[in-house]
Amino acid sequence: MSANELLSPAVTAAPVDRQLELRVECYVRASVPAALTETIDDIVDRLHSLRESGTIADYQVTTWPPECQPIDSITEGEPTRDELVAEFERWAAQHDCSLEPAFQRQNVPLLEAATDDSIERVRVPVVALALYADDAGADTDSLCGVVPYTNGERTHTVTEWLMSTEPNEGTDGTPMTGNEQSTPLETGTESQPDNSPSDR
Repeated sequence: MSANELLSPAVTAAPVDRQLELRVECYVRASVPAALTETIDDIVDRLHSLRESGTIADYQVTTWPPECQPIDSITEGEPTRDELVAEFERWAAQHDCSLEPAFQRQNVPLLEAATDDSIERVRVPVVALALYADDAGADTDSLCGVVPYTNGERTHTVTEWLMSTEPNEGTDGTPMTGNEQSTPLETGTESQPDNSPSDR
């Protein structure tokens, strides 16, 4: 299935050439609450099924880069968390969307009591999808969508994107409505803080 067929107006505002194939990068936190592990495994299984059926060209599951990363630990060619989110924010700005509340930038005061300085913290959702289309004229694939994202007052979630991409039928043969509510996993409002050791 072509990228444009997978990127309906309900999922993303980005127009994509119908001849391009879609590649999905699935970003997950390095440490997640046990209650969400099964949900993430289900998302990965569904991406695998989409690849096996030829609906998407490929997918990859990647851990979010750590929030604070020493310069000497950065692998050449690999984006930092800030660079990655900045790329996603540019896509959102170009298509009149927002990444909030799933993605958030917050100024956090430094611990030193003698200063009023603060640092910017980039908070990411437990899981997110970055959709890339093959660009024959470029060295790298072109970003053509980010999920979750917000358009107006409506947040479009990972679950909704998967449902819109898969056959519109539940496992028991009943139609899916696509109107399920956003979950903490996808909206970035989960009660568990983003405090995995690799992010400190």
